[in-house]
Amino acid sequence: MIREEEIKYNLLRSGIVYGRLFPTDSPINLMMNRDGEIKVSMQGQFLDEAIDLRGKQIDVDWFSDEIEPVLTVNGVDYSLGVFMPAKITRNKSETETTVNVQAFDRCWKLRDSKLESSLYFEAELLYIDVIESLLTSAGIVNIIKVNSDAVLAEARQDWKAGDSYLSIINQLLSEINYKPLWFNSSGIAMLEPRLLPTAENIKHVFTDKEKNMLNPKEVSAISITPTISRETDVYSTPNVFICICSNADKSGVMTATAENRNPQSPLSISRRGRKIVSVVNLPNIASQSALQTYANNLLSESMIGGEVITVETSLLSGFGVDEVVAITSDEISGICIEKSWSMELTTGGKMTHTLERVVLNLG
Repeated sequence: MIREEEIKYNLLRSGIVYGRLFPTDSPINLMMNRDGEIKVSMQGQFLDEAIDLRGKQIDVDWFSDEIEPVLTVNGVDYSLGVFMPAKITRNKSETETTVNVQAFDRCWKLRDSKLESSLYFEAELLYIDVIESLLTSAGIVNIIKVNSDAVLAEARQDWKAGDSYLSIINQLLSEINYKPLWFNSSGIAMLEPRLLPTAENIKHVFTDKEKNMLNPKEVSAISITPTISRETDVYSTPNVFICICSNADKSGVMTATAENRNPQSPLSISRRGRKIVSVVNLPNIASQSALQTYANNLLSESMIGGEVITVETSLLSGFGVDEVVAITSDEISGICIEKSWSMELTTGGKMTHTLERVVLNLG
């Protein structure tokens, strides 16, 4: 089937589409970086004017309007995110005025929102409820959450005037082993646990093989042309993690240890003949079990990395942050974590994915 593409840019006011924005001939770029405090950004040049839904010319309020790029494939619209302009530069010529825009997902709003006084929470409140209350206080009401029964072990007054809502929310999420806050392609806040890179958690499959169109699993796979670089640090990467939480308000010091004893892992204690220890001190954590999960996650993440795989696909929606993906090709296969992705928003443009392959079960 021939793929027909179109890209348009909705203008949002108070979260509602009210107009259309137009880029210049220069491509607009979208970028996701899982290690950034703000996960997804947009950069490009637009005309400094827009039209409303009736086709009437309107002015853009660059201080409060949001931009929603939309990818249309074979007549079906796919939102690619909702972005808040953070830096604008006007360029005026004899014929037109353009604006260079650097914009970020709605994490920008939370990083820009700061406490006016110290913040206090009572003990035994659910972490998820506390986080949700912070989001709504900052004006974020569209939230998708995975519930957790973790509660604050003691009353908390850790934060002072000037601290950002984003930093507080991410601290609380880390204490229950959730991903840092991110916003999906519809601009909805996502509160979800970190997922281990295992087969049951795979979200997307990349392949360069010819697909069997009678097999539903193969039909849904994403076609790629892989360019692969590999580098694994087997010398300094820890294979033992000791996590310590010694908050004075708790009944005592909590310690959790995770060790890589997988004989098929080149980073394991047995394969390297020694322990390489990393000690991590945490100011707070939900419970002993949460501390052990934190240590296990550090160990799992240490077994990822060093082996970087870059692949290209057509423009796609539905890619989040820190997702588990699989790659299968004649040259390489395995389970990966998506470290970053970027798109050049032009008709026929490409999406570049940077993956880190799980270093497990190697002969």
